[in-house]
Amino acid sequence: MKKNFTTEAINIKNYPLNDNDSIVIMFSKSKGLIRAVAKGAKRPKSKLGARIQMFIANKLMLFEGKNLDTIQEAQSLNTFSKIRSDLDKLSYSMYVAEIINNFCSNNCSQDENNEEIYNLIFNTYNKISNSKTKEEILLSILKFQIKLMDILGWGIDFKMCSICQKEIETNALFSFNLGSFVCIKCANSDISCIKIHDKIREFMQTLLISDFNLKTKYDELVNITVLEKCFNFMKKYIDNISHKKTKIFEVLEYVSR
Repeated sequence: MKKNFTTEAINIKNYPLNDNDSIVIMFSKSKGLIRAVAKGAKRPKSKLGARIQMFIANKLMLFEGKNLDTIQEAQSLNTFSKIRSDLDKLSYSMYVAEIINNFCSNNCSQDENNEEIYNLIFNTYNKISNSKTKEEILLSILKFQIKLMDILGWGIDFKMCSICQKEIETNALFSFNLGSFVCIKCANSDISCIKIHDKIREFMQTLLISDFNLKTKYDELVNITVLEKCFNFMKKYIDNISHKKTKIFEVLEYVSR
């Protein structure tokens, strides 16, 4: 039997259904990825219009549908307003949305993880919105990448060799084909690997085990070069896992030409 339900959700995408209505894709605290119709949202005086934009967290009442739910009421919890005034903030926020849409569309998340994923998205957007430098933005995104993969069961073990199951003390190698680190002794000509500096491994391991909002000893030490390398490493890893290359940065680069 269809019924009303309430949940908190963050908008990650929206598009028009017809002249008056829109469809909103959201990640909700209780049901994960949901798609809902916002009736009349495109009308000038609609109360829903401003609440269905990307990167807004709402408390919602929805009517359950077979394929699409219907938004009955929406109350904004956080608009993450500073995201929209900065191209870097906007770009990386769109990257987060694309990752969530890719993985949840592929049923990679489990019901029991919905609240944890929702809180991770909320914290990521909040940190991005309030970031004052690109370093702060990248640090937030890197935390998101590492922690999301861990929640979904694709977490990287930054300490152990996946072949011999021994702790790697130094000179670790990462195989994108295996999706894991290997030690020099276990690496061979059949395994294509890249070398990851020991300090980088230690840095990413610290981000993995630390609370998202907790400042680590690296927050003031890492520079933009290190952060970009770490981001690109995780981006490649995530693209390999999802079998779907994220395209937002390519699109933005093309548009800016």
